[in-house]
Amino acid sequence: MTENAFPVRAWPDICSAYRDGDLAKACLALQEAFAIDVPLLLVLSLADRAGHGIASVSVDDLVRGAAAWRETVIVPLRQARQGMKLRFTAPAEAALREGIKRLELEAEHQHVLRLVDALPPPIAEVGAASHYLSASGLTADAADDFIQTFKAACAAQIASSDHE
Repeated sequence: MTENAFPVRAWPDICSAYRDGDLAKACLALQEAFAIDVPLLLVLSLADRAGHGIASVSVDDLVRGAAAWRETVIVPLRQARQGMKLRFTAPAEAALREGIKRLELEAEHQHVLRLVDALPPPIAEVGAASHYLSASGLTADAADDFIQTFKAACAAQIASSDHE
């Protein structure tokens, strides 16, 4: 695998794409409305983009495997951070909230690394992100809307890195 090949750059590519405001909004809306695991969705979307096809049954296995880390580590950190927002505003409390935010981000980074390690070898089938979104209750049109938003964010990220 080359240095820039999928999945080696999964975390930096996810961070770059997520800087796109439309993609970030779409991800948070899906997380709130459908309990979407955003790091998982972005890994699957990157895999699709790279042509790293994943069988539907393997996507379902990844979803089940991701749940324990998300529910045990990420969700409690997110709940603590969100619960503190606007309630605990003293400087030391705000600093603690920022520390929790950093831990939440690191937990998501570890989540991505775990997901990438769990990816099965590629197959010809592409559409893992759409399968995940459909299995989570999104309509085909809503799933397609997210995929288009993701593609636009990636294209913008590539264009901006070409100009750096």
